[in-house]
Order: sequence, then C-alpha cells, then structure tokens
Amino acid sequence: MSLSWTVPDLLQYRQEGFSFHEEVVLPLELFSADPEIRKISPVDVKGVTEFSKRSLTFHIQIKGAMVLPCAVTLEDVNYPFKINTSETFLLAGAENVDESRGEFVYRIDEERIDLVPYVVEAIMVEKPMRVVSEKAKADPGFSGKGWSLMTEKASKDQIDPRLEKLKKFFDK
Repeated sequence: MSLSWTVPDLLQYRQEGFSFHEEVVLPLELFSADPEIRKISPVDVKGVTEFSKRSLTFHIQIKGAMVLPCAVTLEDVNYPFKINTSETFLLAGAENVDESRGEFVYRIDEERIDLVPYVVEAIMVEKPMRVVSEKAKADPGFSGKGWSLMTEKASKDQIDPRLEKLKKFFDK
C-alpha cells in the first residue's frame, strides 16, 4: 500500500508504461484543514503514468466515500465521490516550463514522488459545500422553540408580519 516511488524506479517503465491500483487508508489528520470531513473510507486509487522527455504525468482516478454533516440536521451523511485528476512532475534538468497553458507542474523533491498529498488535495477540492440527508429532504417540517424550517414555496406565500398592517391599508 504505497503511492510513493523513486524517479529511477519509474523511469524503468518508460517504454512499456506504468500503471498502479491501490487501496489507501488516509488518516483523518490529513484532512484537518477541513473539520467538516468527519470520516473517510479507504480510498481506491488507480492510474497510469505518462512519460515525456521533461516530465511525468500521473492520470489518477480516486473513488471513496466521506462522512459530512447534513446542512439541515447536522447528522452524518455518507457522500460517495469519484474524482479524475492529473498531476505533472518535472524531471531533473527540465527547467523551462510553459506556464501559459495554465497547468500546474510540481518539482520533484529528493528524487521521490509521493501522490498521497495530491490525492488528499483532490478530495478536499471536490468536497461539496453542503449536503442534505435523505431524512431532511423527505421531512422538511423541522421546528423548535421559536423557529421552524420553511420550504421556499411556503416562505413566498407567507406575509412578513411587519408588513401585515400595510395589507389592511389596501383593503379599504
């Protein structure tokens, strides 16, 4: 279970290509920048490596599920995800980069490529802003002391109590 390789090991596969398929357990501490991610299942990571004279490009598919809070009830909601991404790393001696194409390229540190930080980043970028549980979708009638959850239609039909007297003014 590793998504880390040395550059010389990868370059051995330059002619026939290099593919990988791993199930990776990502510790929740890696997602500490986003406390809404409550839990993450083991992540299935597979991909292929594209070799060029100046770079290595990893085309990666990431599948898994994370637990997020419901935007209405704060209950746990299981949110499955499937992400496709590409990460490009410059080989030693490839200093001239065409940044006009808008691609992100990374320098290789210590002749080792570790994809785990890039997998974590891809998951965090693809996390939705909010999720709503099936229970909250089915029963939108939540209420408490002094408040109730209204549907959009009900809020349009209700008259603001501050403007109730104006309605009586036009009835005359």
